This record gives sequence, C-alpha cells and structure tokens, in this order.
Amino acid sequence: MKKIVLIEPQIGQDHVYSLIKMPRLGLPLLGTQLKEAGYQVDLYTAKIDELPWHKIVKADLVGISLTTSTSLEGYRMADFLRSQQVTVVIGGIHPTFLPDEALQHADYVIKGEADFTFLELVRSLEKGESPHNIPGLSFRKQNNEVIHNPCPEEWVDINQTPMPDLSLFRIGEPRVVPIMTSRGCPFNCTFCSVTAMFGHQYRFRHTEKVLKELAMYQGRSVFFVDDHFTANKKRCKELLQGIIDHKISLKRWSAQVRVEAAKDDELLQLMQKSGGSIAFVGLESINPATLEAYNKKQSLDDIKECVRRFHDYKIRVHGMFVLGSDEDTIQTIRDTVDFSLDTRIDSVQFLTLTPLPGTPFFHKLDEEGRLLTKDWELYDGHHVVFLPAKMSPEELQEETVKVFKRFYSLRHVLQNVGLTGSHSALYRGVGWWLSRRFAKQSRWYDQALAFLKEGQKHGHVLSRKVQEIKEGMLELKANNNPLKIYINDQKGVIYLKIQGFLNRFNLHELNHTLRKMIPQHCFHLVVNTEELNFSSEKTARAFTRLLEKINRRTHRLQLIYREGENKLRLLQQQALKMPRFEILPVKK
Repeated sequence: MKKIVLIEPQIGQDHVYSLIKMPRLGLPLLGTQLKEAGYQVDLYTAKIDELPWHKIVKADLVGISLTTSTSLEGYRMADFLRSQQVTVVIGGIHPTFLPDEALQHADYVIKGEADFTFLELVRSLEKGESPHNIPGLSFRKQNNEVIHNPCPEEWVDINQTPMPDLSLFRIGEPRVVPIMTSRGCPFNCTFCSVTAMFGHQYRFRHTEKVLKELAMYQGRSVFFVDDHFTANKKRCKELLQGIIDHKISLKRWSAQVRVEAAKDDELLQLMQKSGGSIAFVGLESINPATLEAYNKKQSLDDIKECVRRFHDYKIRVHGMFVLGSDEDTIQTIRDTVDFSLDTRIDSVQFLTLTPLPGTPFFHKLDEEGRLLTKDWELYDGHHVVFLPAKMSPEELQEETVKVFKRFYSLRHVLQNVGLTGSHSALYRGVGWWLSRRFAKQSRWYDQALAFLKEGQKHGHVLSRKVQEIKEGMLELKANNNPLKIYINDQKGVIYLKIQGFLNRFNLHELNHTLRKMIPQHCFHLVVNTEELNFSSEKTARAFTRLLEKINRRTHRLQLIYREGENKLRLLQQQALKMPRFEILPVKK
C-alpha cells in the first residue's frame, strides 16, 4: 500500500461564500505525516466532477473528510470507489457523530481527531493486521458485526503534529493560507459542534512553531483557522509580538474572535501592527433572548462597543449572525440588518440556524419532530431545514435572502470607505453580486420547503390523482409486455418501484407516465429497479437517458438495483457527472 489519495469534497451548489477557496487543515496534516512515512500522497479539495477519477481509482486507499453539508457528496464518491475495489476510509466531524451512517459507505470510519490514528490504520492494513485496537475506529468484522472503538480519552497534543505541506494539493494551492495555532473552545454555544468534536480544553501550539510556519508564507494572506483565536490573550499577544519582532511580513491576516477581544487595547494594537485586517466576530444575534438561548454570554452593548473599537484600529469587522432561534421573529431578522448598517459593520454573514448532528440543538429538534429533512447537503446555513417557532420555514428562508440583498445593496457599497478603507467597498461590491446570484439560484428551495413541510405535516406529498391509484400501482401494457409501477411517499420522499420487462414499446409509455406521476419539483425520489429487466443493451441505454431527465426534476435521486448486474453499468460511469444522484446496489 503505497499510493494514498485524500479528498475533501466541495458541494456543487453556489452560495454567497462559494468564492472563498480555502481547505480545512485535517487532510494536509494527515497527508504530511503519510509523506514523511514514505507514502505517495495526493490531496484534492474539489467538486465531484472536477476530480481526476482515472487517477484516483488507481490508489491503494482513499480517505474522505466530511462535514455535514458535504457528507452526501462524499458518500457518492465513496460508493463509486468501493465499486472499483478501492479501500475507503471516511472521517471528519459528521461521521464522528453518525458513524453507523458513514459505515454504510466506507470500509472504515475514524471518529474524532485522526491526527495519529489514520497513519496507524494505514500501517495496520499494509501489514495485513487487524485494526481492532485502533482508538476511534469503526469497522465491520468478517461476520458483519459492527465495532465502534471509543475515541482516546486524551486530546491530541497539537505540538506533536507536523507543519502541513499545502503543496500536496494537486488542484492548486489555496489563495488564503490556513494556519492553526490552537484547538478547542472554552465556551459552549448550543448550536455549535466544535466543543463536542475538539473539547472545552483550549490547546495551543508553541509560539516558535507557529512563527516558523508563518515565515514560510511571507507576503501571503493568512487565515488563522482557530475557532477562538484570542481565547488565551497572553498567548495571542506573545504570538503577535513574535510576528512583529521576527519581521514576518504577511500581506494580511484574519481570524475568528469573540467580542471580548475588542476590550483589550494592547491586543488591538498588536493585531493592527502585525497585519491584522479582518476580525470575524461571532455576533450571532441582536435579540437578548436569543443570545441567552445560544449561551453566548454577551450583550447588545458589547457588540456595539466591539465594532467601534475594532474600527478605531482600522480593523474591518465581519459580523457573523445566526437567524431563526425560537426567540426570533420576522421583525428580529429585519432589525438585524438595520443594526448591522447602523453600527457600520463592514461585511456580514446571515446564516439560518442549522441543527448540526452532535449539538444539543439537533437533539432537541429531532426529539420534537421539527426537522423537515435529513438531506445533509442542505445543512449549510443557507437553507432552512427545521420548523421555526415564531415564523414559517418559508418566511425564514425568504427574510434571510432579503437581508443579504439589503445589506449588500449598491447604495451601501461605499458606506465604510472613510472608516476602514477601500477594501470594505470591494467586499461589499462582491457581496452585491453574490447575494443576487444566490437569491436567483435558491428560488427552487421556496417550492421545496412547501413540499417538505407538507410531507412533515401530513406524511404525503403526492397529488390526489396519484394517491387515488389502487394500492399505489399502475400496470402498463405495450406489445403484450406488462410493466408494473408502484408509487408511494412518506415524509417528503417519493418511492417508485418498477417491475417487469422493459422494451422499446413500453419505454415510451413509461416515460409519459412518469412525467405525470412525479411532481415537477420533486425533492427526493427513490427508484427501485431490482425486479426490472431489459430487452436489450439499447433499451438499457434509453432507460439511462430517462433517468438523466428525471434527475433534472429532482433535488436528490437514488437508484436501487441488483448488485453485480450489467444492465446499468452505463449509469455507474455517468453517476459522478449527475448532480445529487446516488446508485445503491443491493446483494442478490
């Protein structure tokens, strides 16, 4: 086992932050260890149709790192690779909390911090040894028994991790360099999965190590990926003073902080002098009741003072808001954009509250039956996936898009030029274009929300005409070749089963019938062809084209077929090119 490929999937859907090209550091850290251990390593962070699959399928092992919103795309990759007899390991924050789900698509799942367990797994597999003692590993034994090894009791000593080699990325190095100086967060916001993944214990790298890494990127833009860069102010000041003393000239740097960072004049001076340009501040809400529900431990006055003081030091503020708590109303959302403009925040992100697996908020909504869907691709902060308490899902979605457009309107582009410079206008100008493009591209979701809400409320979404079909079954007869179609739906998912013998005569009728039965904007369709047979290779090709047409009308299409059959091998080759299309083989 010498060739290893590591992939961080990117979803194909555009949104207002899709132009930011910066990978997470998990895979570069693992890739560097593998390279130092003598393995050939390729790293990719790209959309599924941008990857060089002819090279990737030649790997001995492929590791895929997943967040919640990229998990379905990662599962598609994993299913394809396993069909090509490639060993697949899945890790990341999403499979850490849902390992059984991930294990349906992988040979092995690594939970929690994989800094030192992934290399151990690779070496174990290379030697042909059982990996049963590796902490945090989930896998199936030969008798199909699922084993979930507990994660290590101790958090990773991040001073033992290598400096990540970003040159391992095969599709271009990132424009903004990600640098890690710490892990963990001493706070515990109810909607955040960071503490569940990395713990409350705040761990930071030795200053000398960070400075050595920063010196490699003179003249580059840097983003400190820490979840709370200034959690330990003494350590943070030491690092910033080190950047100054060692004359490390960064083009600019930015980081995520809390409002308390702006209360320390010495810290602000060091941030400005060392090249700090943007503070990404977790403001979350202007509603005191919401801040209390989020467990943020900050007030509205704290937020105002934070923005003002950063501006005093010519540091731009990127305000991060989360909309849609049980305390929020439509007016709260509208007041938030007014507040953002009045306090002259330079740029904003208005994300809808997202119940991520592993958080108290997810468990609460799941128990209350308020989740509209578990289509994880929609769990990106740009799509409403639950029933809010004081507004409809459609209202929350619509108002979030509106406040984006209002903040990033042309009449506000130049608002902060005299305050924090021309870059403020540049960011707002780009925001104007992206917010309007996203508003246009996301219109389909307004109809999808109504579809999901209907399924969540009543359990069915099919038209009355289809529901009146006796036992949900239609029988097509063409040239004495019967074809049976069973259709049903449950909570927003339409299940379609096709049985019989498909030939060129009844294919046309099948096409015509499905166009009537399947809604124009179908959200999730499952097609079962286990008992469908084809008259010829030509008919199989025509059915493939029919599925491609159906795929354009659905948000997500899953195809079930008998494993090992050749009838749909053409789809196996095309599956990766069709967005949100999954092939699910079942054993004979």
